[in-house]
Amino acid sequence: MLAVLFFVGVLASCGNSSRKKEDLQVKYDTRIMKPESRVYNIYIPASLHGVSEVEVYPQVSGIIRELNFKDGVKVTKGQTLLVIDQTEHKLNVQNAQANLAAAKAQMETTKLQYETNKKLAEKKIVSDYVISTSMNAYHVAQAAVQQAQAQLSMAQTSLGYCTVKSPITGIVKENGFKIGELADLTELLCTVSDNSEIQAWFSYTESQLLEILDRYNLKPSSEGLKDIDGQTASAKLPHLQLQLKNGQVYAHEGVITEIGGIVDSKTGTVIGKATFPNPDDELRSGLSATLIFPTMMDSVFRIPKTAAVHLQNQLLFYRVKKDGTVEGVICEAIPSNSGNNYYVKSGLKSGDEVVINGVQNLSNGMKIR
Repeated sequence: MLAVLFFVGVLASCGNSSRKKEDLQVKYDTRIMKPESRVYNIYIPASLHGVSEVEVYPQVSGIIRELNFKDGVKVTKGQTLLVIDQTEHKLNVQNAQANLAAAKAQMETTKLQYETNKKLAEKKIVSDYVISTSMNAYHVAQAAVQQAQAQLSMAQTSLGYCTVKSPITGIVKENGFKIGELADLTELLCTVSDNSEIQAWFSYTESQLLEILDRYNLKPSSEGLKDIDGQTASAKLPHLQLQLKNGQVYAHEGVITEIGGIVDSKTGTVIGKATFPNPDDELRSGLSATLIFPTMMDSVFRIPKTAAVHLQNQLLFYRVKKDGTVEGVICEAIPSNSGNNYYVKSGLKSGDEVVINGVQNLSNGMKIR
């Protein structure tokens, strides 16, 4: 029995020795760290809006008699979109015209009476009281004419409101109304969007705002963000791309035209706007997309993804020491846009030698050469 145990112990000892030899014989590839400048794309969700969007509400209530547009078509400023029943409003105009004519006739009568009495007064035929009374009657008639004219203008305005016209040139979005339905003052008829340019509204974090200000030497002012030379922020910031929901990148580049200076205390974000040309009406208000914001990263170390060990929310890389052993280093790093590499911002220095393969088998102090 003792002989058997001795034999087993010898085998175990030989096994451990051979395993250590295997560890030393494994070839670990390494890379010497050299600082690089890299363009890194930040992807930010955005919602698209026209330069101006006007909601069209009826100014008078009534039955819709005509619909002269279709959803998604382009309309021009002043174009008739729909017509609300005019019958009652036409009658109101006619009634107001008749009242105005009667008021004018009455005014002419009182004017004639007043002028006649003035002549009689010069001959001492009528008293001053008669003159005052006829003059007051004339003034009352003049006021009645003005009131009738105002009523006619109101009636004509209401009649004009029956014809709903587009306030701007743009793309119209209907709200589901049909001919014969009642249009109420509180109901949205349609929306017209000026899509000659498209604004992409996005939000970004307070840290991203501070990074933008620092990187492009910008500062807040009463006229928005400017640099020390007085240029606007959009003149210095990089051009952006827009990725649509189908994955395609929009053909025209845009520029940031507004960066909010107020941070939302609840979300810690800031609202910004980027403007894109839209010559072919490819972009529509209400769509969602993704902004591609290129940023230049200076003095970063590019390391293959295979070199990283994930420790919860941290990344660890193994650095080779002069004696051939390795030590784990926690680093601040972000994945490249391709996903094949990491860009290390801190934790390593130029000239460090880093293991780039087989890192799952390593531990602190292990000798690899």
